[in-house]
Amino acid sequence: MAKDVLYFITKCASEGKKVALVTVTATNGSSPATSGQMIAVLADGSTKGTVGGGASEHKIIQRAIEAIKNGENVFSLNIEHSESGMTCGGSMEVFGNIIGNQPNLLIFGGGHISQCLARVADHVGFNTTIIEDREELSEHFDSASYIVCKPEDYEKYISATEEDYAVICTRGHSTDTDALRYCIIKDFKYIGMIGSKKKVCEIYAKLTSEGVEISRLNDIYAPIGLDIASASPEEISVAITAEILLIKNKGKLCHKKQ
Repeated sequence: MAKDVLYFITKCASEGKKVALVTVTATNGSSPATSGQMIAVLADGSTKGTVGGGASEHKIIQRAIEAIKNGENVFSLNIEHSESGMTCGGSMEVFGNIIGNQPNLLIFGGGHISQCLARVADHVGFNTTIIEDREELSEHFDSASYIVCKPEDYEKYISATEEDYAVICTRGHSTDTDALRYCIIKDFKYIGMIGSKKKVCEIYAKLTSEGVEISRLNDIYAPIGLDIASASPEEISVAITAEILLIKNKGKLCHKKQ
């Protein structure tokens, strides 16, 4: 059972999913659990393994989901089974460790800027996923997950939460529009889209004609990145990463030198 749980966690983490590994550290009385039992919990409530079942396990699962969504790294929980409505009595202590708690960055598009951005994002600790419909570009991404799918299949193949960050950098206006339409619905922590002001205005006009509120579009970082007066993919990727970190870390857009 432990082997299955650990394999499940490894697989989920490799796919960029956050998963809570919860281990029973101690039991007292007639607890249905035993020390060392483990359960893996995903943000959507999916599980692998068990820590005794019943109402107490349900409470642990809910606490694990809360920890994942709150960005916690670890948590502990003491449970009196009688307080959970169980007749077995006894108690248990568990410790939870969130695996894959690095922030997730979704990059829509696999071109030159995306390739540079994926490398920079990896260096600063992001779990990066590339979404692209051209399979042949996957060879340019060593440290990022690569999902081959068309816009109409985003919901089917992309695992994302509102805690994620997204960069839209596809090969055309149409696919950028499709990606932005998807990202707005997901309400990510950061959504940035590459392109000129003219292109951004055209895409916004298209989406507002579909009923998207302009106030929502005003939250998008487009054109993307800090203005470092550069057009090279390498430096643009640094400017984009800097903007994302500014939002993530609640920084200030100013020089430290006064």
